[in-house]
Amino acid sequence: MTSAVLIAAAIGFLCTAFVLTAAETGLTYLPRSAAEAVERDAPRSAAAKILASPAAHLHALRFWRVWFETASAVAVALALLDALERVWLAALLATVVMAAVGFVLTGVSPRQIGRANPVGTVRLTAGLVRVLRTVLGPVPGLLVRLGSAVARDPGRATPGHLTEEELLEFVDRSTDQDLIEDDEAELLHSVFDLDDTAVRAVMVPRTDMVAVDDDGTVEDALNLFFRSGYSRIPVVGESADDVLGVLYQKDLAEAVHRGSTRLAATGLSRLAREVRYVPESKKVNELLREMQRESIHVAVVVDEYGGTAGLVTLEDLIEELLGEIVDEYDREKPEVVALGGGRYRISAALGVEDLGDLFEVDLDDDEVDTAGGLLAKSIGRVPIVGSRATVEGIVLEAVTLEGRRNRVGQLEVRRDPDWVPPGSTAVDPAATAPAAPPSQQEDHHV
Repeated sequence: MTSAVLIAAAIGFLCTAFVLTAAETGLTYLPRSAAEAVERDAPRSAAAKILASPAAHLHALRFWRVWFETASAVAVALALLDALERVWLAALLATVVMAAVGFVLTGVSPRQIGRANPVGTVRLTAGLVRVLRTVLGPVPGLLVRLGSAVARDPGRATPGHLTEEELLEFVDRSTDQDLIEDDEAELLHSVFDLDDTAVRAVMVPRTDMVAVDDDGTVEDALNLFFRSGYSRIPVVGESADDVLGVLYQKDLAEAVHRGSTRLAATGLSRLAREVRYVPESKKVNELLREMQRESIHVAVVVDEYGGTAGLVTLEDLIEELLGEIVDEYDREKPEVVALGGGRYRISAALGVEDLGDLFEVDLDDDEVDTAGGLLAKSIGRVPIVGSRATVEGIVLEAVTLEGRRNRVGQLEVRRDPDWVPPGSTAVDPAATAPAAPPSQQEDHHV
């Protein structure tokens, strides 16, 4: 009779643990939109009260789930002890039975139910969860604080929430298991990288800016628009540091259509729009929100001294998130061309990290961003055709110039077979060469 009562109690405890596990999973995976709908449609319901303070109810659910699982294990152990009268055998059987039954009834099945139908699970179990939470009072919160005091996690700001690193790790694992496509995972990584990327890394450098002089003619400006394919070009005064405005192609076309070309006599800046300046240290995600809010497509990037560092467009920021965007006006050139024999012809604008990846070498440099900048830094002057330097075993040689400033456009790169890493001891070929035959050795005897 006693064994039957204990078995019945164990079954009841396991069923309760089953329901609580499903409720905990459903509350954890409940979509935000579904939670808002519950609070809006039934603001006085038990489910709405749970969603008003989900953390406290989750702690109570976990406490009761552990309690019912433990109680069922104790009941099974006592029932087997009453039947077998051997403590070690009863304990062993109880452990085996509860491990198998608990894995199915509280480890797998209820979690699948709660994850598949979180809204229905939360609604059906809301009354029971409210009662159990009320019975416990502040006990779960005290236990959570005690556990947090014993094992602190400095990397997690809020208990029960994933850090950025943990979330990205889940994304990578999901990609490995083909649950998330590679391009979707790359997009998620790009979203998190936006707050770590400065505008300096995505802007068009000052030397690559296409600008029109304020004293130029309307015809000069139109020709520049047509040749470059750009729809917005900055108007400069004495130098690139003196940006007077941003000239829009449609504004210029409208002025020509209306016969207002006489404005060119007083400067193209009269047709230009106001300049938006941003510091080069500003984060991409912040600037993207500002440009979206202010309906701005072009901004001039300034350095710490107030000089023009470059130009950034809304397209540049979006490309940082979505990848390269090529339209019908873009003249796309490959940044890396294999020449054979381990040699490559690369664009001088190729990133330093990308250059390192090409040869599987760490070229992390905080001072320069491009391969051309790395060459200039290494030789200590502005490179010309034929300028050469070796950086971490990679030979960089300037091969072409481009633009009005005759700056380096392309480099040829290859590995240096004779390069020895710093700290290594070079082997002298003469030291390892075999000794000459006695007949060829110099005779030092008198």
